[in-house]
Amino acid sequence: MTTLARNKVLPAATPATDIRSTLAKHRTTTVDRFVVDKTTGEMLGCYTTHDLATTIYDYEQPQIGKTQAVHPSYELDPAPRPNITEAEAECLPDGVADLDAQRSERGPKPKVTPNQYASHLKVAHAERHRWIDDYVHGACMTVAGVNNGKMNVSPSHVTLACMLDEISTEIVKKVIRLEGLRTMSDQQARRICQCARFAIDGMEFYLERNPIVRQQLQFEVDFAKSYRQDNTRQLQGLA
Repeated sequence: MTTLARNKVLPAATPATDIRSTLAKHRTTTVDRFVVDKTTGEMLGCYTTHDLATTIYDYEQPQIGKTQAVHPSYELDPAPRPNITEAEAECLPDGVADLDAQRSERGPKPKVTPNQYASHLKVAHAERHRWIDDYVHGACMTVAGVNNGKMNVSPSHVTLACMLDEISTEIVKKVIRLEGLRTMSDQQARRICQCARFAIDGMEFYLERNPIVRQQLQFEVDFAKSYRQDNTRQLQGLA
């Protein structure tokens, strides 16, 4: 039947997959909603349509115990909101001292120690000079001490602190993190700062007694600074 219909109805070049849609158009017709076969006159079916009744159905809301759940609804407000500005601080009358400001200035001032050998120690650490580890471990053992055969501070933390341009408790807490990116306590940061200052004093004494090592490190530092300056000039020229 498929081959016969393709030979009579469709051209020879039409593939067999397109026969059904074309065959339905030539074999059937619609008369007053009835589908009739053109060849035999047999009624194959009829089309029935129904109007859609828009009925409102009240869906039951879930309940938690005896309380019925309420679903919140949100609406977008197109009206612009006023800008929120910070309220100005109330000024004290003339002749009245601000006790809060005076209390905040009390106590010991944070100690910040500049490190003039930070660049030299970075180069020495990159080149793996052994004397850096000697001074760091000596500072950890001497200043922080040992508890149950374990150092109270990490030598790696002290080494990082020795390569900072400025050494203080706040800077150490921001730069050096514990496991899980946790911030260390103030007491631990103070210990690291004390060990770093002690180790830097020993390293400074070592560089003064070994001018050849100091000259080599100074050459590396000057070369790095000149290289950075050249790159900065090139970037400024491109900009």
